[in-house]
Amino acid sequence: MKKLNVILSLVIASFLFFSTSCGTSSSSSPGDISVKIIKDTEKGNANAVIAVISTDGKELSDEDEAKLTAMLQMGQEEIKKKDGIKSIEVIKEDINEAGDKAKVKMKIVYGNGEEDTETYKFVMEDGKWKYSMK
Repeated sequence: MKKLNVILSLVIASFLFFSTSCGTSSSSSPGDISVKIIKDTEKGNANAVIAVISTDGKELSDEDEAKLTAMLQMGQEEIKKKDGIKSIEVIKEDINEAGDKAKVKMKIVYGNGEEDTETYKFVMEDGKWKYSMK
């Protein structure tokens, strides 16, 4: 498993462990949000990434936010080591019949030529798509 995948998994595990929440998110499609998560990680915009993560309506503590920000900074460093992101492609976006869950398969190409394929899960919360760690 590549280091970026491990770091993103740690972010996910942290959210599950702390069962905390975040602010508002965009009503964009799950595919759009997936691309935004990767771009915001590359830019070091942790607040934007945290804002689109589902945490079942629970509040995010300052300590948890600091931990997540640190993990996302590690993700940013891994992207830099791969010479940044050359391209991001949404390969497939599947939304269930009920319209409350989605999966997005993405291909990320880095500046050094390495490629990753990621699948992100989403849930609909208050009329907005949120990245799901479950």
